[in-house]
Amino acid sequence: MVEGENLNEVVNLVTKTIISTADASIPKSGLSFPKNRKPWWNKHCTDTNRDQRRAWNIFRRHPTSANQIAFQRAKSIARWARRKSERGHWIKFVSSINSSVTAKDMWENVRRACGIYPEKRISCLRKNGQEVRNISEMVDVLAEAFASICSASNYTEPFLTHKNRMERIKLRFQTTKHLSYNSDLTIFELHTALSVIKHTSPGPDEVTYSMPQHLSEYSLLNILYMFKRIWKEHVFPDCWKHAFIIPIPKPGNDPQDLLNYRPIALTRCMCKLFERIVNVRLVHILEKNEYISPFQSGFRKSRSTIDNLISLETDIRVAFLKRNHLVSIFFDIYKAYDRTWRYGIMKNLYDLGFRGNLPIFVQNFLKQRFLESDWGILFPTFFARKKEFLRVKRNPFCFSYQSYFISNPTNCAKESLR
Repeated sequence: MVEGENLNEVVNLVTKTIISTADASIPKSGLSFPKNRKPWWNKHCTDTNRDQRRAWNIFRRHPTSANQIAFQRAKSIARWARRKSERGHWIKFVSSINSSVTAKDMWENVRRACGIYPEKRISCLRKNGQEVRNISEMVDVLAEAFASICSASNYTEPFLTHKNRMERIKLRFQTTKHLSYNSDLTIFELHTALSVIKHTSPGPDEVTYSMPQHLSEYSLLNILYMFKRIWKEHVFPDCWKHAFIIPIPKPGNDPQDLLNYRPIALTRCMCKLFERIVNVRLVHILEKNEYISPFQSGFRKSRSTIDNLISLETDIRVAFLKRNHLVSIFFDIYKAYDRTWRYGIMKNLYDLGFRGNLPIFVQNFLKQRFLESDWGILFPTFFARKKEFLRVKRNPFCFSYQSYFISNPTNCAKESLR
């Protein structure tokens, strides 16, 4: 099955086999949406309601007099907790009504008290002052807005000149040297990747992480053989270039504004599994050779932004003790992940001496990709550029390359002289 000549057909066949096996052995459940809790519901209500259900389950299995009394007692306690919380919330709500409360806020509080919440569905979008209500048109409008964020028109003229000049230089990662990070993938790496993954939403193929986790050793060896072919033949499957894009509205902003949505890309779990294996090798080389600044804490193992805060606090305390001046500089790069320069990532890898399978995989990984909506509409190739940057956003180690380049004064000085 995994020895076919066409690697794209092999990947599709493996995916279909996993899905068919899952359909035959894993029952599917229906959609269940969470209920809107009333505003007076609190933790005490949840605890007493849980105790009531537990007592009912015991009484249902063992209908004795003692269990019946325990159930009735738990039921009365839960009812008393709900009534007390509801009464307290109502008194607080009535006390808050005054002349400064608007009619809109008043009716919203009344609806929440009755358990009525507005629908979170996107009703329409605004583009150039005009409302868009058709679903397919809304998809195209959102895709166009996402693509505009990452378009080259957002770059400055000096950077565009530098970008065009640098991209004329072809990066050749082919090599005949034996490098440790280009060696064959092992079953140990696959097991390690499966043991640390988090159960996230599946991509367009509907394959979840739990499916390969429950495969037999023989099946995992077949998947490993497929990964080895992708690794050696330098072919990135076409189906892995497609991903679902789910627009998440930013809280507290106008949901009709196109720029108030955060695009979330759902890629295939098999692709992310392979990506994780390669990422472990890449991060190991970067950390081993100290390619990343020791002062950088983001996206690094056993490090977090708390380390930077502690370091800043220490410097502030030392400055107070020595009666010195301390200057701290904070800056935020607008749309840093969305506008990460793809060629710049590969150029950094090339300058660091990476050759062979690993950088070629990263290069193929960042090539032309496609957006796919949750309604099954495939966006045109025109919007593929946004997908490339979305994948950089979903893979923080790619951004770490650029962060390393910024944090290394020597590299910045060299680049400014070019």
